[in-house]
Amino acid sequence: MRRWLRSWRWILCALLSGGATLAAEVMGARLLRSMLGSTSLAQTAAVSGVLLGLGLGASIAGRELTRGAITPRRLLVISHLVLAAFAALAPTLAHSLAAPIARLLVGSDMVSPLLGNTLRALVGLGSTVLPGALSGSAFPALVMAGGWRGGEGTARVGAANSLGAAGAASLATFVLAPSVGVSWTVRLAGLAFAAVAAVAWASSPAPRGVGAGHAPSAVSEPVHADEGRGGRSTLLGLALVGLASTAWQLTLTRLGILAFGPSAFALTAALSAHVISLFLGEAAAAAWIARRPDTSAPDALSSLCRLGALGAALALPIALALPKMSMHLLAGGAPSTFTLWSSAMACVLAATLPLVAFVGAALAQGARALEAQGRSAAQANGAVLLATSVGNGVGAWAISFGALPLLRLEGTLALSALAMLLAGSLIARRAWWRELAWAALALAGIAPTLRDARANPAALLTGPFLYAGAEDLELGRVRWRRDGREATVAVRYDDTGGVLLQIDGKVDATSEGDATTQTVVGLVPTAMARSVGTALVVGLGSGMTADAVRSVPGVRSVTVLELLPEVVIAARGDFARSNHRVLYDPRVRARAADAAQWLRGSAETYDTIVSEPSNPWVAGMSELFTEEFFTAAKARLRPGGVMGAWFHAYSTDGATVASVVETFRRVFPRSALVEVSAGQDYLLVGANEPYQLDLDAFFARVEAPESRRRAERAGIDGRAAWMARFLAGPRGVAAVGEGAEVLSARDLVLEFRAPSLLYRDATAEIFARFARVQDLPLAGLVLDASPGGTWLRTLDESEPMREAGAHLRSMVLADRAGEISRAIREGELAAGLVPTDELHRTRVARLYLQRATLRRRGHDPGGAEADLTEALALRPQVSERFRALVALGDLANRRRDGSRAWTRFSEALDIARAAGQPAPELHVRRAEALAIIGAPAEAARELEIAIRETTDPARRMQLRRLLQGGR
Repeated sequence: MRRWLRSWRWILCALLSGGATLAAEVMGARLLRSMLGSTSLAQTAAVSGVLLGLGLGASIAGRELTRGAITPRRLLVISHLVLAAFAALAPTLAHSLAAPIARLLVGSDMVSPLLGNTLRALVGLGSTVLPGALSGSAFPALVMAGGWRGGEGTARVGAANSLGAAGAASLATFVLAPSVGVSWTVRLAGLAFAAVAAVAWASSPAPRGVGAGHAPSAVSEPVHADEGRGGRSTLLGLALVGLASTAWQLTLTRLGILAFGPSAFALTAALSAHVISLFLGEAAAAAWIARRPDTSAPDALSSLCRLGALGAALALPIALALPKMSMHLLAGGAPSTFTLWSSAMACVLAATLPLVAFVGAALAQGARALEAQGRSAAQANGAVLLATSVGNGVGAWAISFGALPLLRLEGTLALSALAMLLAGSLIARRAWWRELAWAALALAGIAPTLRDARANPAALLTGPFLYAGAEDLELGRVRWRRDGREATVAVRYDDTGGVLLQIDGKVDATSEGDATTQTVVGLVPTAMARSVGTALVVGLGSGMTADAVRSVPGVRSVTVLELLPEVVIAARGDFARSNHRVLYDPRVRARAADAAQWLRGSAETYDTIVSEPSNPWVAGMSELFTEEFFTAAKARLRPGGVMGAWFHAYSTDGATVASVVETFRRVFPRSALVEVSAGQDYLLVGANEPYQLDLDAFFARVEAPESRRRAERAGIDGRAAWMARFLAGPRGVAAVGEGAEVLSARDLVLEFRAPSLLYRDATAEIFARFARVQDLPLAGLVLDASPGGTWLRTLDESEPMREAGAHLRSMVLADRAGEISRAIREGELAAGLVPTDELHRTRVARLYLQRATLRRRGHDPGGAEADLTEALALRPQVSERFRALVALGDLANRRRDGSRAWTRFSEALDIARAAGQPAPELHVRRAEALAIIGAPAEAARELEIAIRETTDPARRMQLRRLLQGGR
């Protein structure tokens, strides 16, 4: 009984140590990201550094424990006290070193990007290997302290460690980091390390000789003739197992982001699923070894590797179906955060378990195989962890920088299966024809899935996390998709020629719908600056923001910071028409740099800085809404310089919006609030020194020919329209942010709070904040406030447009409340006040389209047709006209009015042809209309055109069968 109690103390130590290690790794990767300026480099460095450290620490500790140089209890106490101290100091060190490291890395990037990335890798590895080694020393110490033998210790300690890691990662990400921030979460992990030291100090040591010495510890089992050979092949095989494990984990992390969205939560879901799978495999191995101690370890190990390869082949379609699973989860609307992410973790676990459980079991069998060769339990445990961690480390870098960009997600998953298969072959060293048979079996399971993934590139890009409930959403055809080092980027084209940029499944820029935001965000701060010579733009996107900035007269140079090379490719090619070939302008240069790091480490100064990042639930973006970032930007502004910072008012709450506003105001007290799109996009504009805005100069800049053309594209056709965009001056901005928390890069709470708000509608709460604004727009900022001055005169002229803005806000509130008819009434009032504003009309047309869809589902085709007709009468943008025409044609086909359907479909086809886009489904619809009219030959010709234009092989086959049936 006493031994049982003593063993459970060591199990408790393994639980606490594993939990603290993974929690510190997850949060430490976030601290590293701020230092290195790259999410993928930080994650890769954290994974490889910690795992390599674990292996090195376990190997060295196993050797020293066997020699008797140190006792297990003493090693556990010392290592975990040092880890506790490191965790307590790490956040402060990371924050204080951020600026000097930024200067070093930015300077290195100027010399050579390769040099900069090499230094980033060295900094990342140097920050993580030592704590990883200290954590790794616990494994052989716990095996020896518990007195386990024959691989059972490796299985038991590993299982407890994995179980603790799974729980701690979820606790840190979903509970602690959103509440107390990253820094304090790391420090709390330090308390867990200290608890391990306390438990170890209070525990009795194992009896002398148990688990120690140089002799094989598996004395109760026979040593098979073949177990004394093949040590190198066993270790090489285990390295391949580690590579397969890491490749699967990193790829599942990216798939989790594509399926469920928020980077921090998806990373934790993938990590938790991974360590839970390891736990189950290690726990099963412990029970199996206890029941069958005489089984040949190499044979069992090779069989586990092969079974893992087959498990990967079976799990591959599950992994690639994660976005589809997410769509089903969100089909009835977004559930609670707990329900959503527990379901997400279950989905990721289903894709992880078939491979990684066998990885966990293989670690235990690998230790048994090495013990049978004459190593002690502690040495065998250390050697197993070292071999697998080498595979982990090599795999982390090879996958992030090689396999993912070259093989894409589906190919990288297949690589994991092949690595497991090769590991089994190396360990078994049997006849070549047997290995070939196993390979053929695995490839037969993988090949169909890979073929289907290539044929349907849109399957991974549904982005349901942001478009929950939008069952009729059509994002267009995928032109190309690239799985880059930092993110998966895709470009899509819709039937009207609109271009969409997707980053990790989320639409981050469009050539049509986002034109207003991108244009206003670029023009306003640039035109407000005292001088407009040089500008910095954070985030390239479609390139339309940079284009708006360079269109202002007097701009001599524009530097654009964009981390993703795939985005640069899209802006240079697919969006070139929309951004007027901005990247071909010698005044504009794109740099591959993180904005926060660039502003901390660069000495360049600017007249204007425009920040238009992605949403804060995306990895690395939350730092761009912090006081430290705004302060660094202010330091890079020249006298009279202006900064513009975009933020969103959807999928968030009032407290978060107020925090963003208050954080900006603390750094830029002289600031203004601009409404870019009611209920959606807003802009904060701040000056780096007290000065009054010359409205005449501002209007002269935005009314210059090039700027005017961009403004008209954004629906702004005069001074009154510009003035109507301004909601508040300094006093109003202070009122909006009053009492709010200031966001800090030390805590980074926004990155972990934002995901929980993703499906929340707090529009009323946010508008209530905006209602605090009592002063007139730009009050306290303008130079000329005399009765006949530009400001008061333009205010009077903008009164109808500002009233229209109030109606638009009421429209948004009604729409979010599900009162679509009231929303339409408010929208029509807004459109009536400003009949020339195409954007207002388009937003109302979307509501009519939305209600038409509901009426069609409610078996009210007459009401649906009336709504669609009203939508067309509003003369909206081309995409809404196209949708209305197609829907009207569908209704006509349903009531067997082929002539009317043909007319509507032909009008829609004219739009597609004008944009140069194929529209195979329109030809299918026209064929149906012709069949109703009684023109089978013409219908067949339409189907033939559809067959030629479609890119989906499955759809092409369906249409061929339809054509043959018609004939």
